[in-house]
Amino acid sequence: MTLPEITERLEEIHQTWRTQPAKEQLAVLAELDDVLGSFHRLMSADPDQVDELRGRIEILMDEIEIRLGFEPAPVPDANFDHVM
Repeated sequence: MTLPEITERLEEIHQTWRTQPAKEQLAVLAELDDVLGSFHRLMSADPDQVDELRGRIEILMDEIEIRLGFEPAPVPDANFDHVM
């Protein structure tokens, strides 16, 4: 897929995934995961555009996972104010 094709598909998914049943949402997650895995093939694309698109896909995947009841990866505690 090209960058414009990925962008177009991402927009389609973004507009429709909430109305789909859980089984189809899982298929969308798999599709988005495949797209993320294919970014290494976009060597000639603008790296900033690729990074921006990757971020949008990751955010959308997180939204779908939350909707499906998956637990998002825990964020490590950055509070280092404890006394040793």
